[in-house]
Amino acid sequence: MIITSKKAVYGVIFCALSEHASAIQTIDLEQYRQLMPIFQGAIDYRILLADNVTVNYHCEIIETPDGGYDIDRKSCNKPGQFYHIDWQGEFPNEINLSVNGTSTSDTIVEHKLWAIAFAHASASSRIQMQYGLRKGRNGTFDLSKPFATGEQFGDYFQRQMNPNYFVSKGLQESSLGKDLPPEADEDDGVLQIEYPGSAWAELQGVVGGGFPLPFKALDPKTVLSSHSGPARNILGSSLSSGFYNGSALAIVSGSLPWNQGSDLSQDSMHLFLQQSKDPDALSMLMSFMYNRGPYAAKDQILRTQEVFDHCVSIEEDLEDDWTCFQKQNDFGARYIRQIPDVTNTLTQAAGQGHTYDAQLSWQDILNYLTLLQNYGFYSNTIVDNAKSAAKIVFDELKSDDTISYKTQFGRILEQIMVNLPIYELGEGGPYDEQGKKQFYLYNYTNETVLVIANNEAAQADVNEFILPQNRIAIDINGQFLELKSSDGSYHCTEEANTALAALKATTDDTYLSLSAQLKLTIAQGRCVFESGPHTPPPPVQDGYWDASKLYDQPGEMVIDSLDCHEYKNEWYIVGGNAPSNVFSQDPWGVWRQISERPNSTCLSDR
Repeated sequence: MIITSKKAVYGVIFCALSEHASAIQTIDLEQYRQLMPIFQGAIDYRILLADNVTVNYHCEIIETPDGGYDIDRKSCNKPGQFYHIDWQGEFPNEINLSVNGTSTSDTIVEHKLWAIAFAHASASSRIQMQYGLRKGRNGTFDLSKPFATGEQFGDYFQRQMNPNYFVSKGLQESSLGKDLPPEADEDDGVLQIEYPGSAWAELQGVVGGGFPLPFKALDPKTVLSSHSGPARNILGSSLSSGFYNGSALAIVSGSLPWNQGSDLSQDSMHLFLQQSKDPDALSMLMSFMYNRGPYAAKDQILRTQEVFDHCVSIEEDLEDDWTCFQKQNDFGARYIRQIPDVTNTLTQAAGQGHTYDAQLSWQDILNYLTLLQNYGFYSNTIVDNAKSAAKIVFDELKSDDTISYKTQFGRILEQIMVNLPIYELGEGGPYDEQGKKQFYLYNYTNETVLVIANNEAAQADVNEFILPQNRIAIDINGQFLELKSSDGSYHCTEEANTALAALKATTDDTYLSLSAQLKLTIAQGRCVFESGPHTPPPPVQDGYWDASKLYDQPGEMVIDSLDCHEYKNEWYIVGGNAPSNVFSQDPWGVWRQISERPNSTCLSDR
């Protein structure tokens, strides 16, 4: 694309690229302060990171008498279900800050790195979500109006997406790294940004969005793996998590190239958040999309305007309204309850004095910014500018050559953030023209399938295990590198690429993303692909076996629609084979038939 003009508009620097405003942007102090909370009539620069508090997490979910779900607080007292946060007691050591092939003698006390990284991720996330989603010069949310909770933007976001929100995600994903495997090559980091496909590919711009300017040249293992960087790579993980919040919101807010400006309910998450009466809508829905992906929100809470209007009016327990969400007790159901709950618990504790504080020297801040520089998220020149601006304010605030993290670092962070660029969605990505064209691949075999595929630009795009009866989006202009059953009993890569070429030949310039599909089945030992318009399967009725559901409570009963018999599970299972007579005697012995006769209601529904 050719740069045609360059001008300053309300403190935001734009380079006009083709039809879209797109370039490195910065915001000024006034714009930054519009995103900040207010305390006692003034901007609240305090950073209230909870400390010296025990919090429950990883709790089971139980059904309530009114048919909803709730956290099983009475039974949530097992090891791995509670965590005593003691930053200085648990992370007291000086750690070396070498990263990304850059060797240095610089060090920082580890708990300071965790604390600064969480504060940085919180600030970066709200800025990217407001100013990085191609929503025009005024940004994503209407800052002139309060949210339905009565709060202005800054107070609303501060309550739900302050640094404690990222602590909550770190607990839920990995127990702040304690649950991660010991192998150096086998983890996605404290906040579990999956790579090489999935979330990381999205950040690189392979779905027509993301924030590819910083991410397309980064190595995910170097940035995310808890074995590769200082403090379990918390800086790389937390900052990537903040950017992913922006990318996920973009997908459901009419920001991508093919739905930019759309006013459909499925493209109106930003309006939903501002209008929602449930006080936890932001942390709930961002956590929901973090676990299940943003397209799950399109399929559920945003699926029609009628559903949108109903759900936005729910004043509390939005997560238990089955018009808004599918009723299923799985990891996603835990996410949308546990992360807001833990965030609220930590935030309330911090407001009552259980608050982290440490004295930061200029060397601490300088070393943090140099580490940020060495990761490669920003250029040396940009970070040097942030260092210079931060130093001026640090010298004004310091006492005995240090400042307080809790009460003063927020002023330093402000200077850092207004000097770092606001990366715009889709900027510099391989799909700046009309966005990535995708189709759905459905796995209609009885085995879990490994799918590895590149996109049109020959970049890693998909690397996923797809359960039976499940689907995944594939670039129609890409290529399958591997498609096989997880047990290796059949390989379909060659047939998949042949089917892909045929599907591509049937499309034209009016092709809309995700409007076509390939269905994979196995017939007489052969891989068979059926193509056509996308026809999503009907939703699973309550009480029937669901291929995508997590069955983690022994004794759960289901009706199998294949033979109409009733079954119960004797152990944990995710999806897998239907619990029909054909599969009930598999070696795992998960499902057991409990009815001698078929269910009469099931038979009558056929």
